[in-house]
Formats: sequence, C-alpha cells, structure tokens
Amino acid sequence: MTGLRRALLALGIAAFVLGLASLALILTSDHTSPRGLAAALILVSGWGFAGTGLYAWDRRPTSATGPLMTAIGFTWFFRALESSNSSVVFTIGALGLTVPFAILIHLLVTFPSGRLETRVQRLLVAVGYFVTIVMQAAWVLFADPAREGCDGCPNNALQIGGHEGLGEAIGSAQGLIAIPLIAATVVVVFRRWRRSSPAERLALAPVLATGGIAFLLLLIQLIVSQAGGSDAAELVVFVAAIAAFACLPFAFLLGLLRSRIGRDEEVRTQLTAENEQLTAELRAKVEELRASRARIVEAGYAERRRVERDLHDGAQQHLVALTMSLRLVRGRLESDPEAAAELLDEAMGDLDEATRELRELARGIHPAVLTDRGLEAALGGLADRSPVPVEILETPEGRMPAPVESATYFVIAEALTNVARYAKAEAATVRVARANGAVEIEVRDDGVGGADPTTGTGLRGLEDRVAALEGTLLIASPTGEGTTVTARIPCA
Repeated sequence: MTGLRRALLALGIAAFVLGLASLALILTSDHTSPRGLAAALILVSGWGFAGTGLYAWDRRPTSATGPLMTAIGFTWFFRALESSNSSVVFTIGALGLTVPFAILIHLLVTFPSGRLETRVQRLLVAVGYFVTIVMQAAWVLFADPAREGCDGCPNNALQIGGHEGLGEAIGSAQGLIAIPLIAATVVVVFRRWRRSSPAERLALAPVLATGGIAFLLLLIQLIVSQAGGSDAAELVVFVAAIAAFACLPFAFLLGLLRSRIGRDEEVRTQLTAENEQLTAELRAKVEELRASRARIVEAGYAERRRVERDLHDGAQQHLVALTMSLRLVRGRLESDPEAAAELLDEAMGDLDEATRELRELARGIHPAVLTDRGLEAALGGLADRSPVPVEILETPEGRMPAPVESATYFVIAEALTNVARYAKAEAATVRVARANGAVEIEVRDDGVGGADPTTGTGLRGLEDRVAALEGTLLIASPTGEGTTVTARIPCA
C-alpha cells in the first residue's frame, strides 16, 4: 500500500469516528430537535462528502477536487458540535458552522479540474472564506444564543456581553453578502457549463442541477431570514436545502465518473481523427512513392538509351574509324610507309577523341573527381566548364556520405545546365552548407526566370533523387527575376 493510500485510509477511519461522535452528541442533546432528522442529515452529508472525496482523491491525486470534497465532509461535522450541551464545544461548533459552504463554493467554481483559473473564481472563493470564517468569528464574539432563537442552548463561551446588537448587525451583513455571493456562484458555474465541451457538460450537469437546487433553497432561506419570515417557514426551507446538500457528494461523484468517460470518448475521437489523417497522409505517400518509382524506372531507361546513343554516335564511331585506319595502315606499311604514318596520326586522333568522349560520358554517370577529391573539387570543375560565370560561395568542410555528395553534385549540375540552356543569365552562384543535421543547397541565377519543373524531366528527376534520401527540392522562378533552386537533404 502506498503512502497516499495509507493516509487516505487513516482519513476515512477518522471521518467514520467523527460521524459516530456527532451521532452521540446529537442523540444526547438537550436542545436539538428533531434529533433523528438532524443526525441523518449530518451523517449523510458528512460521510457522503468524506467518502466520495477520498475516492476522488485516490483516483485523481493531482487534482484538488478530492481534497476539497473531503474537507467539506470533515467540516460538516461542526454542525453536530452545536448539539453539544457543553458551552465550549457548542461555541466551537458555532465558529465552524458556515465553513463547509465556502469550501463548497470553492469546489463548485473549480469542478472538475480543481484549479482556480480566472479572477472571478478567485474573487468568489476569497469572499466566501471571508464571510464564513472572518465574519462568522466576529459574529460569534457578540452573539447570544437565546436572542438568536436557540432556546435551551448552552452559553456562548466567547460572547462579549452588552453588544448583542452588534452581533445581530454582523449576522445581517453576512446574509446580505451571502445572497449575491451564492447567486454569482450559480451564474458562474452555469456560464462555464454553457461554454464547456460535451465531455465537460456531461460532468457538470449533475453537479449544476443538484448544487443549483441546494443553493437556490439556501438563497430562499437567507431571504426569508433577512425579511423576518416565520421561523417555521425558515426551518422547512433550511432542512430542504440541507437535504439537497446531502445529495451533492453523490452528484460530484457522478460528475467525476462522467468526466472520465467523457475524456475517454474525447480521446478516442482525437485519436480517430488523427488516425484518419495519418491514413490519408500514408496513402498520399504511397501514391507519391509509386509515381516516384515509376519516374525513376523511366529515367533509368532514358539514361540507358542516352548512354547507348552517346556511345553509338560518339566513341563507337571513332573506334570503328580507328579500326578501319589500322587495317589500312597494316596494308601500307611496306608499300607506302609515309601514307601509313599519316593514317596512324589520324588513328591516334580518333583514339584521343574516343577517350575524351568516354571521359565525358563517365563524368555524366558519376564524376571520378567527386569520388577521389570530394565535392569542392567536383563543383570547381562544374564552374570551370559552365559557359555562364559561376561563383562557388560556400562548400562544407570534410566529406559527406557518398549518396548525399552524389545527390548534391547532380542537383547543382542539372541546375547549372538549365542556367546555361534556358536562363539567359549573366551569372550564377552556388552555396552548399551543413546545418541542423542536413546539407542545404542553393543555386541562384539572374536570368529571365519562369522555370516550370513540371514541363521537363531533368528537375523532376532531381526531385525524385532528393526525395529518395528523405530530402526536399524547391524551385522559385518568378518571371523576370531569375531562378533559385534550393534543396535540403538529411545528413548526419
């Protein structure tokens, strides 16, 4: 058993003992009537609030609701002390008689969270405690039980004689303040109920209904008392109000249970919406993945056809010509050495041209300089070969993972190719930096703008290449203002 459970068990035992002591005081009282009704109302209210409060405290230990309900239960037994035949005990009962109503106001305006969240709530609670503690203590100092209509009651042990009128004035002031206080409490709770979510309304409904009835009856009793109505009418309304208060702890318990059910329902409804959103996002991702995979396959086919075409139209033709030249050389070595030498020179030219074209072709597939010397050297080569002046503003220090370096290189290479072909630019800049676990790429030109990535396969292929590394590619190209290609690729 945890420390909190042991403490709550001890409080439960204390509440049970206090209830039995209260029952003994009421049954042996010389001035309480009717004893049975008084004992029933006090025990039901005291044990009801204490029991439900301890249960709520155990279920929600971080909320003030449970402690407040428990406090109402314990302070409710002050009413039994007024049944004592002892002057001292009777006076203590009179001092704490109204405290449960202040705690009840505190509980009502903060239920079910248990937190004072607004200035109005704090004001109501502060006034409630002032009226029921400070003003009640002042009233007790000057109150005469006999003048207050309590025939047969013990003497007030704290009474300051000769100022009975002052006690009556303080009592009237208490009533005049309590009337608008109770009305304001009901209004605040009702307005909060109207602004609440369905789950909160579910919790507040039983509390608002039962508490509203109890406070309305108490309000009527106070008005009757201030208006000087008959004692019998005042007693009937007061007993009805206390009976309604006796039902309040069970209304609070029902509200707490409904609050939990409502919160669970709300959680299920958020979760459902989130699942639907995640499902939709997943479907979109899958569709994009399928489209990207199809484009990558098509790009692979296109690249293979380009390589085949370049080999056929370029290096292959030079190699065929080289083969024919070598055959001619072989036939003329003995008969015409000079012509053979000329043919050898032509063959060497064809060989050099084939070697150059193969080197260019290999650079398009994957530049050797990128593998051997890194990104800075590879970008320098791109800038040197570009017909548009290119300035490399920044490159990251050290090497990056090979897939990231390759993707970075080809993003810049394709962007610079487009600058040379379409932008009509006078200059371009390249910036590559590592920040926040990613490499950030920017290629900017001062050309005519108007680039549309949806109309060509080059930039679309780059988007797929970057997306394969969980990166993003963005193109900003307002007409007449140049083009900026930015990419961000995760890089640990």
